[in-house]
Amino acid sequence: MALMPQAELDITAGLVRSLLEDQLPGLADLPLELVANGWDNVMYRLGKEWAVRLPRREAAAQLILHEQHYLPGYAKRSPVPLPSPIHSGRPSADYPWPWSVTPWLEGLSAARAPQELRNAAAEDLAAFLVAIHVPAAPGAPVNPVRGVPLAARSGVVMERLDDSGRYPQ
Repeated sequence: MALMPQAELDITAGLVRSLLEDQLPGLADLPLELVANGWDNVMYRLGKEWAVRLPRREAAAQLILHEQHYLPGYAKRSPVPLPSPIHSGRPSADYPWPWSVTPWLEGLSAARAPQELRNAAAEDLAAFLVAIHVPAAPGAPVNPVRGVPLAARSGVVMERLDDSGRYPQ
């Protein structure tokens, strides 16, 4: 069974507040609430309009850099709002990796949505995928676990599906 990797850093509200005070002081006094502690990132809601995404382990740090670089382009093509970074945070003496402040997007996890809502969203999802599906930019990173035959990934996917009930949505 696949276990969620252990966080390599304890990302507290105090740490996030310190990063904001240093790099984005205009937002540093807004309320801060932990909303997700996922496989790769921790997410805090910052006030009513923003989210702060921080890698919780070194392996995810490069992914934040990719988001910061590529999400703005996707956001321009997307028919729906995307969490394109408004601030690309830098490492500090207390936190070694890049991090982002993005718009807070209200929504409901598809896993929690009733079947009728998921069915109704199918056309919107298709429009979104058509809008963002373009050839990769020259030099775009290659993910070694994407773009491979699905049979090569089925074991890991099945492990994670078996494990999906262990983590809150």
